[in-house]
Amino acid sequence: MFSTAISKITESIFPIFFEQRLPDRFTLGVSGTGFFVSDDGLFLTANHVITGVPPNSRLLYCGSVPHKILNQPVEIKEVYSDKVKDIYIGQVDKSIGLPKLELSKEKVKIGQSVCLCGYPLAQIFLNPDKSINVINVRKYWQPTHVIDYYRFNEPDGRIYESFITQHTSLNGMSGGPVFGTDGLVYGIDVATFTRKIDHKNNPMTVHNGVAIEILYISEILKKHNIA
Repeated sequence: MFSTAISKITESIFPIFFEQRLPDRFTLGVSGTGFFVSDDGLFLTANHVITGVPPNSRLLYCGSVPHKILNQPVEIKEVYSDKVKDIYIGQVDKSIGLPKLELSKEKVKIGQSVCLCGYPLAQIFLNPDKSINVINVRKYWQPTHVIDYYRFNEPDGRIYESFITQHTSLNGMSGGPVFGTDGLVYGIDVATFTRKIDHKNNPMTVHNGVAIEILYISEILKKHNIA
């Protein structure tokens, strides 16, 4: 169902690396996922992907790992951030960026099939020559469907005008695009919605995915010439 759409999306998503250098240690990891939305190297992700890295870290773009890896990582530049809407627009040099994705101009429908994607549970280690091995930083695809619309007011101040998916994503997929079988991006993967049902005979916990609706941030995107 999603094979054609994935072939369009796969070259435009990438892991957001962070690098922290301290006197006694060096840390490199993946904080989340980004995707390109312009020919000028502009990309979207969730703001908490950027703010959630360790203190004094550099944010790096290394390409669409593992299929396209830059010989020399480049630092990500901030263009816009909004901690309430949980939106971040970053930029890398357009000469090394990836193809842009097309954003939907229509509201996603309840019952519509969509797919989550990103770079979960990344494993990074050093080769014998001390170079960084990212072969275990892999893309992951999770087909699902939309089950509801919802407005979330998080304790930390974030507000989501969002839709809920039946399945949730894994750590590292935050900020990735949520796209349809048509290859259009309908949302940005941002959170997990957990509900506990305390029925005395059959208690259960339900986890669903939360995605920011692209239409909710359309005015922000227009201000940065992102259609």
